[in-house]
Amino acid sequence: MKKLVPPALTHRDFRIFWTGAVLSSLGSQFTIVAMAWQIYELTGSPLQIGLLGLGRALPQMALALYGGILADAIDRKRLMMVLQLAQCAISAVLAGLTFAGLISPGALFTSAVLFAVATALETPSRQAVVPNLVPVEDLGSAIALNTTQRSLANIIGPALAGVALATGGPAWCYAVDAASWFAMLGGLALIRRSLQLAGGSVSIEAVREGVRFVLSQQVILAFMILDFGATFFGSPNALLPIYARDILAVGPVGLGILYAAPSIGGLAGAIVMSTFATVERVGRWVLIGVAFYGACTFGFAVSHTLWLSTLMLAGAGAGNIVGAVLRGITNQTLTPDQLRGRVAAVNSVFVMGGPQLGQFESGAVAAVGGAQLSAATGGIGALLLTGAIALMPKVRAFRLSRVEAPLPG
Repeated sequence: MKKLVPPALTHRDFRIFWTGAVLSSLGSQFTIVAMAWQIYELTGSPLQIGLLGLGRALPQMALALYGGILADAIDRKRLMMVLQLAQCAISAVLAGLTFAGLISPGALFTSAVLFAVATALETPSRQAVVPNLVPVEDLGSAIALNTTQRSLANIIGPALAGVALATGGPAWCYAVDAASWFAMLGGLALIRRSLQLAGGSVSIEAVREGVRFVLSQQVILAFMILDFGATFFGSPNALLPIYARDILAVGPVGLGILYAAPSIGGLAGAIVMSTFATVERVGRWVLIGVAFYGACTFGFAVSHTLWLSTLMLAGAGAGNIVGAVLRGITNQTLTPDQLRGRVAAVNSVFVMGGPQLGQFESGAVAAVGGAQLSAATGGIGALLLTGAIALMPKVRAFRLSRVEAPLPG
């Protein structure tokens, strides 16, 4: 019976961390859905939805490297707990403003920027602690499950948020999110293990060291570029309120389904991958996953029915998760612990910047040529980029069995 449990979940501290992350991510989806719906209701502008994504992207890209320095230099647990409290406060303010009828596009943009600052500073630590919670032989399972928790939250959260939005309005969505941050706080407090092996320094040279390492690793760098480009061109998230209201005519509940669909496919893919000890031909499967993501995004663009749109978004999520898990395993395997925060930070610039800037790109193209043209060109762009990266022999033929473990120093 024990064999049915993913290996990483047999370790107490990882179980606690994973559960807290699921619950806090679940609450975050309430705010994401409510903000997108609310800004479109207030302005009626696709470009404004895109600007909301831009407000998230720029701070994340600008501060991610600093977050990586902090993750390698100070106590990762304490840093994450402080940032959880900060995000709880932002959610609570949004709830209060909405209840009082004082919410405005400016307040939503400001909140998006503040959330992005906290996310940029926290994400490198959250990614870097995973190898410290499980033995090396269970790292692949842990990374897959870490991806699964986001997918699980992205499925349940938007669906519940759509119902809450339709019945109680955005204020209740923000209130739920404010309460959910305490789940991760409690989980971090219960973890017994140290979440880093050694401290580093906060300096420009520390940033350069992390960047130099990434630039020296052709496979890591190519995977980061592939992730950024695919999500920049192919991410249709900014278009979902337009599809829900104007193209599919399914309202807030349908919006919740559309938001959840990519994570349904992602969850299925991550669960399957969490049961594997290893995937040998990583390069080939990353390329296949991203190509499938691009093809399904194009399918979503031309759909006019809720069931087909949901299916295509689920397929895109499955393709994306295959690439994301394998890229994560590659990064953690090739990177020594004292550099993991900074490498995770560089990765975050690509991983978070791509989807958020992609929302602005999608909204801008939709404002000019319509939502369907925006989604279609995004899917084609992701496919073309995948083909270009596939021309690199070292990336295409990359195998984990040929990787030597990084030296601890």
